[in-house]
Amino acid sequence: MRRGARRLAASVLVIAVIAGGLLARSSRAVAQQAIPPSIKIGGLFDTTGPTSDVGVDYSKGVLDHIRYINEVEGGIRGKVKIDFVWSDYGYRIPDALSLYRKYRDIDRVNAIVGWGTGDTEALKDTVSEDQIPYISASYSSHLDNPAKTPYNFYPVSSYSDQLRAVLRYLRDVADQERISRPKIVFMYPDHPYGRAPIPAGKAYAQELNFDVGPDQIVALNALEARSQVAAVKAFGADFAWAGGTTNSASVIVRDGRAAGLTTRFAINVWGFDENMIKLIGKDAEGVLASTPHVLYGEPAAGAAKLFDALARFYNKEPTFTWGTTATPYIASYVRGWLNVSLLKKGLEIIVDNWETYSRLGGFSGPSVRSALETLKNWDPDGLAAAPITLTRDDHRPSTTTRIVTVRNARIVVLKSVTVERRKDWLGF
Repeated sequence: MRRGARRLAASVLVIAVIAGGLLARSSRAVAQQAIPPSIKIGGLFDTTGPTSDVGVDYSKGVLDHIRYINEVEGGIRGKVKIDFVWSDYGYRIPDALSLYRKYRDIDRVNAIVGWGTGDTEALKDTVSEDQIPYISASYSSHLDNPAKTPYNFYPVSSYSDQLRAVLRYLRDVADQERISRPKIVFMYPDHPYGRAPIPAGKAYAQELNFDVGPDQIVALNALEARSQVAAVKAFGADFAWAGGTTNSASVIVRDGRAAGLTTRFAINVWGFDENMIKLIGKDAEGVLASTPHVLYGEPAAGAAKLFDALARFYNKEPTFTWGTTATPYIASYVRGWLNVSLLKKGLEIIVDNWETYSRLGGFSGPSVRSALETLKNWDPDGLAAAPITLTRDDHRPSTTTRIVTVRNARIVVLKSVTVERRKDWLGF
């Protein structure tokens, strides 16, 4: 009986081991099959408000890229479609907050592709508490310190690092011209977007021995800037940095030319694009600007998909000749496409490692955040000025910015400038 009992026990053990193995394999199979067919993503755009001069094309870049993923690529890794719900909030912060609550409570979104600095900064604490990844078109440095804003992301150098790059370039220009203490004035809208990089810019300007003149406030919807230009002229500024969007920056440059200023203008990322050449023509000649990505039509691996999307969706045969007024879309279209590229990469990492991420919540906010924070020297198909690295302690994707100018009505790249990844600049 004892021997029989031992045989029975051994048989039971073998059966248990086999069953355990089958269950383990079955669990893994279930985990693989549990990838959902779609995920919900929210979007906030300004297509009618004071930044719609760049917001419309940004929204098209986002929407076209998502459509391309769904219709041409069959979803993320051919498996997961993006169910995108979006709205125009007209650059009104209260409307953005209301839409966010809808996306969170009713639509139950997994992540959000957002827009402006005012609304993104107003939501930063809330998205952190709700653990909803938020990929914005605001590149404010106030959003890149994960100790304070763990769920905020963007794919290019921050506004502050872009301004530092411009100042570094202007300092070199001044040295070449033997200007020992160049004079500079900051011109911007009195709005969270306009103000975001100013403290960092002034601090670095002092490090570089600039003489900083009185700030000049130019509203996003300004039709003229004659008094501000007069103040720049009275100060004798060698350089003026303009931080608005294309319409207001164009007004500044136009009125500066009309006043006979010898001051050289440097325009921030959202204040300069192909439309400036359309708006002010020859007055745009010689303008300097910063861009943390390739411009529409530049040779880049990612441009092929972008052009394919335009050909498929709009029956347009895009040109590879870039930097002219003939381009069907402007730089902000590329920024929208690029923001989706960052989100897509995070979702691809989750799909590729589903067995691991399914135990962490699948496409939950913490999973998306963790996936994005594994990026190291990731090249988004050549569309960004430099490869992207994101870590648990630092959400500055890059500190590289390209300086461009206008020559003969064409945009020309002058130089790429990479500033230090200083600890005291994180979040500043």
